[in-house]
Amino acid sequence: MSFLALTAAATAALASGAAPAHSVQIDHRGASYAVDYVTHVETSSKAIGISQGTRPSSRRCVVTAEVSVERRIQPASGSRAIATRLPETRSFTQNHPGDCRKGGDEGAQLVAAKSDAIGAHVRELASADHHDTLAAIDAARDFAVN
Repeated sequence: MSFLALTAAATAALASGAAPAHSVQIDHRGASYAVDYVTHVETSSKAIGISQGTRPSSRRCVVTAEVSVERRIQPASGSRAIATRLPETRSFTQNHPGDCRKGGDEGAQLVAAKSDAIGAHVRELASADHHDTLAAIDAARDFAVN
């Protein structure tokens, strides 16, 4: 990916204004950085099984939420933040009998029901991401110096 495309993607992600799910403060090489972890959730639903007239239905609605996490590193100086989508995603599913409702809120219900697990996933990724965060800060600093 070109640097211009990477910068445009990072700027678009920052413009979304999503609230961070987890934040930490890092001091590295004499500078302070705020690191925010923002969740991105995509939900989908599909009906499986069959429903025949007078027979009992085996129709079920399967709802899936794909959760990914974006790391935003903001220098204390107020200069541009570095945004990176972390590679690990986690899927959460639930199902219920019957068809999926058109315009229903099954996705929102799933996310609300799994909010504790999603929060734990974000905190787990954040704690495992410390070394990669320091490497990203060093890389950005080296790029700016050259």
